[in-house]
Amino acid sequence: MQTLASVPLLKFNHDQPTLCEEGLAVIEALPGPLCPVAFVGDGRSGKSYLASKVVGAGAFKEDDSDEAVTEGIDVVAISSHPGHLLVFDCEGGNNAMSKSHSIVTVVGALFATALIFVTDGKASEAAIEALARMLEERSLIKCDGTGSLQAQTLLFVVNQSRLRYGEDALEKILSADHGEERKEVRSLISKAYPEHQRDFFTVPVDNKSEFQERWEKLHEAIRAAAVPLKMGKLWMTGPQVVQMLRKVEQELRTRGKVSLPSLHRHVILDGWLKPTVGQVLQSRMDKLWENVSQEEFSAQKVGSVEGHCSECKNSKKGWLDPDVEEFFCEDCWRKFSPKVLKCCFCGNFFPWMIGRVEQVTKMWHCTDCLMQLGIDITD
Repeated sequence: MQTLASVPLLKFNHDQPTLCEEGLAVIEALPGPLCPVAFVGDGRSGKSYLASKVVGAGAFKEDDSDEAVTEGIDVVAISSHPGHLLVFDCEGGNNAMSKSHSIVTVVGALFATALIFVTDGKASEAAIEALARMLEERSLIKCDGTGSLQAQTLLFVVNQSRLRYGEDALEKILSADHGEERKEVRSLISKAYPEHQRDFFTVPVDNKSEFQERWEKLHEAIRAAAVPLKMGKLWMTGPQVVQMLRKVEQELRTRGKVSLPSLHRHVILDGWLKPTVGQVLQSRMDKLWENVSQEEFSAQKVGSVEGHCSECKNSKKGWLDPDVEEFFCEDCWRKFSPKVLKCCFCGNFFPWMIGRVEQVTKMWHCTDCLMQLGIDITD
């Protein structure tokens, strides 16, 4: 796994949020799919340390001072099947030496498919209340009945744990009856993260014998929870995420809230559908419409295609070459290009397993482009 130094994504200038071009450039260069993880929670709880453990030691700045190390959001991107893992290290939400900013929570809610809430030492009532406050700040995201937040997995982590917890510790905490106000806090968390979308982990100090085993268990859960970020059924690409970040910053600065339907329209219409028209024509995907009935078009799907191979002259399963539009069988393709294939739509090269043959165009597409085109990749 490659180790990278983090770059700033969001900082504050006189308490006003400012997106950093350095971080935006890193994200914009990624083709997708993107699998985002956000480390949030208590200040000085070891979020940066745990985030660095995911991408490589020292990737995020960390020290043991009493002042917050991370202000705003820092980011690292690493290659990880099926695309890239994006790790956001977010400033602490309860550090007395640092003012918390709501946009950090909003970005975590909108962009992370795995939210890692870190608290130090023990699962205290203060930590539960801090998590609930974060969820309340998500009210800045207005769905207006026409949009919804992508399902997100919560991993509640007690770092440098000083107590012994069972695996059902979070469920016991959320079901505890401690009066009306505390019940309301727990209800807020339970509704935001149903039982199948939340889990509890403890990590001891790193000189303890059980540290590696506990860390590996958490690491495995993080990677499993970090699924590709989608808008509707479409995998989002780096440029789309950057467009969405800019729109979030603009709406919070001018309106004090974020309209999710507005983001959907902005990203899907301006950031995907309009450019795709040009891509369709340039990549000759306009052949989808040539000599194809409406019924065939609606049934567009992946699968095998039979044809007469231009190389071995046999009739076998294969697909068209996107450059010369000649048909070659799979056996000949494996001789020509045993490791990678060229996607007909985006023109990039990918390993064989990250793509399928589409039956109408009779060409090979990467799975990301198939998803963007709304084609079911189950075969």
